[in-house]
Amino acid sequence: MMSNWFNFFIISSVHSSTFCLVTLLQVLVLLCVLISTSHAQSHAKTGPCDVTIDDVNNLTLNCSRRDIDKIPNWPEQVNNISNKDGHVLITFFSNDIRNVTQLQSVPGTRVAISFKSNRIVEIEDDAFRNIERLVYLDLSNNLISGEVLRSEIFQGTYSDGVYKSIALETLNLGHNEIHSLDRYLFQYTPNLTRLYLNNNPIEILDHVTIFALSSATNLEVLDLSNTEIDNVPTDAFKGLVNLRQIDLSGNQFVTVPESLSIVGKTLQYLTFNDNPLVELNDDSFVGLANLLELEVGENNYLEEVKRSTFSPLKSLRVLHLCHNRNLRYISHNAFRGLKDKWTLKEVYLDENNLSELSTDLMPWNKLDVLGMTGNNWLCNCDLANIVTKQEAGTKFKVGEIPYCAAPMRLSGAYVTNITVSYCPSFDSPFTQQNLRSKGFSFSDLRPKHILWSILGVASVVVIGMLCGLLVNTTKAIYRKKVRSEPIRYIHISNSSFA
Repeated sequence: MMSNWFNFFIISSVHSSTFCLVTLLQVLVLLCVLISTSHAQSHAKTGPCDVTIDDVNNLTLNCSRRDIDKIPNWPEQVNNISNKDGHVLITFFSNDIRNVTQLQSVPGTRVAISFKSNRIVEIEDDAFRNIERLVYLDLSNNLISGEVLRSEIFQGTYSDGVYKSIALETLNLGHNEIHSLDRYLFQYTPNLTRLYLNNNPIEILDHVTIFALSSATNLEVLDLSNTEIDNVPTDAFKGLVNLRQIDLSGNQFVTVPESLSIVGKTLQYLTFNDNPLVELNDDSFVGLANLLELEVGENNYLEEVKRSTFSPLKSLRVLHLCHNRNLRYISHNAFRGLKDKWTLKEVYLDENNLSELSTDLMPWNKLDVLGMTGNNWLCNCDLANIVTKQEAGTKFKVGEIPYCAAPMRLSGAYVTNITVSYCPSFDSPFTQQNLRSKGFSFSDLRPKHILWSILGVASVVVIGMLCGLLVNTTKAIYRKKVRSEPIRYIHISNSSFA
């Protein structure tokens, strides 16, 4: 058919200009190029893995999105690389692999392998025994169950009657079907420092899972987010003497687990987002004196932060208290005992339901960064004090200056621009002279002042009415029952003595 079209165009071109013939030939050449390119792309999708050598120290074997269902042999370039001590990355991202079989040896002192987003349901024993320098393994987004995970998977070479360990440092098991871990799972991974178990239906940290976790004594990072747990047993972190970071977001905790105090000496980063807790109080962070960064956000039921909540956090430098849509109150003593030895440098209070903050909540001028956007700020004297005198207005990031929500005449204005005419000088007492000099009028009263005044007057009236009613009732009872009746006189005849 292509030949017929070509002859048609040749015959027609006899009666046309040379320019038309050249144009036609260019079109035909372009069609051939597109067909060849399409064929080449189809071949690349199902062809061998690509090898990229960035420099003598870095090699990448890219087997991603190739529709492969089993692990292929390594290309010759892998075994022929000149530098045997370099870093190697092998990725099988987004394929149809169901069974991880034993991998061939890979040169390099640090090897990373990713099986993310496949259909893995089985991993053979000794799967990684030929890659003793495997330091990073990503098995996330698969169909792996707890029964599939066993210590034999990670055992190294067999020598002198024992299996050696492998160098694994990071293991990502997120987004699988894991309910529990084998108690000896980490027997051959003594260097494991980062473990990701997020988005698994664990629900309960049973005794075998706890034993497995506590055996990973070098663990520094642990992700248990979105695992549906609501409790962490006291001994769950007992062996984790090096734990620095933990994520407990997206679970069912109604309080911050007390068991965190077991790792309080080493824990520096805690993420506690999206849990159904209602309040934070003086028991929430007990024992976490070395915590550097705390994130408590997206907790839709959190309403208040009470007195001394953050008092145990004597080393805290960064606080994220954001996106708690019902958080309306933070006690002015939330940082009680910390103000004289202040360590916080960054405080983020964005996207809550706050309207007011106490002027003595914290030493605002000692912060480096302050976030307050997305709240319903009442631009009153207290906020003016915080923003101006205490210099909080200089801590906002560019483009992240909060707005006033009330009173109506200031709605939409930047809090850094507020000027409240009736506010007294921050260094002088609030006297009648101040009021006269500021031009005070009833229209300047805050709504809550008016409300309290009305309630006070109403209370006095009601109490007076109750007292009057009580007096009248007492009088009526006295007249009816207590008052003495008149004396009745009887005539005594002499016959009565006869």
